[in-house]
Amino acid sequence: MAKEEKHLFLTETESARYGTDFKIEEHDLLTDFKVLIKEYYVATFTDDGNALILNFTNGQKFKLALTEIK
Repeated sequence: MAKEEKHLFLTETESARYGTDFKIEEHDLLTDFKVLIKEYYVATFTDDGNALILNFTNGQKFKLALTEIK
């Protein structure tokens, strides 16, 4: 049986209010960006594991990759 992934949507304000402190993972942040981008653009979204690929109907393609700077 495959491991079920859960994603918690919590703003920084909500996090502070509830005293929640957690590490933001790159993949989780990409998922959040996907949700936001879908509100403004019509595109096909593909998660390649390390990046989010956006394919627009006009043929343009973009790769959105995140890396934490330490």
